Amino acid sequence: MPPKKEVVLRLSSQRYLKTGISEADFHEYGSKVHAPRAAEIQASHGALRVSQVYTPSICRDLFRDKIPWAVRPGWNIDDHDMAINIWVRTTDQMLAIVMDPDFQALVAGDNEYIDSERGTISAGWEDGKVVNVEDGNSLYPAFDECVRVGNASQTSVQEASVDS
Repeated sequence: MPPKKEVVLRLSSQRYLKTGISEADFHEYGSKVHAPRAAEIQASHGALRVSQVYTPSICRDLFRDKIPWAVRPGWNIDDHDMAINIWVRTTDQMLAIVMDPDFQALVAGDNEYIDSERGTISAGWEDGKVVNVEDGNSLYPAFDECVRVGNASQTSVQEASVDS
């Protein structure tokens, strides 16, 4: 029987790396240290899925260097370094996650890597899926492998017209 789709809450936190921390070190800490520990706590409180989306400068530069026509007048290229998204069924589950003493201790340790003075949060709804960690280990690829995705093409895309 296929899984039943349901509407769930998606909470997102956009973070910036701390001055002096490299994008590679930030990625290594977030994906290999923080993620497996956080995922265990999040799953224990009913999180359906957790994702990390890294947005290093090479990916942000795609818009400036390869597809500048995609940035409309008045638009800004978001400059955060990563986003963490958590899908839960209820606000009580989210509260249980953020109030968990082990989670609070883990997040307090993040201040060595993240800029605690800046960030953005948002909430919305989506359909959910299971957390992306296997046997307590992150399935997230290495930073160098991820960066290649953002820099796969060496050719520039000139301004293009899009038919309405």
